[in-house]
Amino acid sequence: MSIRILSAPYSGWVSFQLIGTNIYELSYLDDIPFDWIEQAINGLRTDNPFVVRGNLEPDRFLCIVSYYNCHIICENEGDIDYREGVIQEYSHTGMLSFCQSLHDDIRNNLNAWVHWLGSSNTDYSERESKLIEQLNTLQELIDLKSAKGFTRYIG
Repeated sequence: MSIRILSAPYSGWVSFQLIGTNIYELSYLDDIPFDWIEQAINGLRTDNPFVVRGNLEPDRFLCIVSYYNCHIICENEGDIDYREGVIQEYSHTGMLSFCQSLHDDIRNNLNAWVHWLGSSNTDYSERESKLIEQLNTLQELIDLKSAKGFTRYIG
């Protein structure tokens, strides 16, 4: 069963939320579909936790995806001594559940994600082909890890 973690992109923004956490509004400043899928693929290939990131304008968003939990950190960009405003949250969302949700949320809104960072000189057909290829790779790895008994855990 897949949970929804990303909304459909709208006007350069997307909502992100895990079970038991706040909603975070991430901006177009990061190429979320490609960057996040790349991190997820690497994490599954190497059996290592991975980090996805986003921009809250002005704060930075990090989500550390581990085997059985996710750790969210939001910090003020550019202020090393800024500690009081740092947000930390945990969700009992495991790596495979996170990856499956990421896959499904992007696949279900593929056209919007293809146009996520659009500009007048963007080749949308090439971007769509690459995104579909990455989604297929991610799903293959999810299926492989599931077949080998990698535990799905959603708290």
